[in-house]
Amino acid sequence: MRAIDFTQRHRLQQGFTIVELMTVIVIVGVLAAVAIPSFRDILINQRLAATASDLVSALNIARAEAIKQSQTAKVTPVTSDWNKGWIVSMTSGSTTTTLRTYEKLDSSIVRDTTSGNGFSNAVTYDPNGFARDATTGKFGGSGCLTFKADTKRRMSVIISASGRPRSCDPDKSGDCGSDDCNSAG
Repeated sequence: MRAIDFTQRHRLQQGFTIVELMTVIVIVGVLAAVAIPSFRDILINQRLAATASDLVSALNIARAEAIKQSQTAKVTPVTSDWNKGWIVSMTSGSTTTTLRTYEKLDSSIVRDTTSGNGFSNAVTYDPNGFARDATTGKFGGSGCLTFKADTKRRMSVIISASGRPRSCDPDKSGDCGSDDCNSAG
């Protein structure tokens, strides 16, 4: 048998020592502990953006259908609570048809009642595509609805005088214009 010196034996051994393995596990654990909370915030902020996008989509559907069918279309909250979702419907005479129903909000997102008028609890589009205030029936934008996430980030949906909806950040100076969406909440 031939003798193998220490350096050759060391080269033949492969793998990690327990100390090296534990060091890697500790480093991965520390990085995960730092990354997971910020990843949660990213997910919640994405849900907030998706919620505002869904409402803009619902308003666009209602506006397009009102113009296409020359009838009144409406976006209303489920049981007068935007947190429980909303419904897009068409009204022809005394018949109301539901076009689309949106699910309730994620538990990490709620309507911010300190900012905006909540569209007076409905948005109505006339056959020309103009938004009307659901309470007064007057033309010219129906106001603002703001959502707030657990991360304290907010997103608003506003309707222009012509009836076109868009989302904006009420905490960013001038992003929502100069309406009541800009009030601090």
